[in-house]
Amino acid sequence: MLWSWVKKGWIRTTRRSGRYHQIKSKDLKRFLENPPQRIKNRIAAIDKDAIEYLVGRLG
Repeated sequence: MLWSWVKKGWIRTTRRSGRYHQIKSKDLKRFLENPPQRIKNRIAAIDKDAIEYLVGRLG
């Protein structure tokens, strides 16, 4: 799922090599706190625990 967000340019990555993307944790946090309007509902539908796990692990 994050991959498709990266591909659509919703999340910027710091480095790119093949399918591996490095996302700055603060960028991911900012993105999840203030997502583009059109995918806000989609993010809201994601399990909150999953988001916290992702952000917590990256942070």
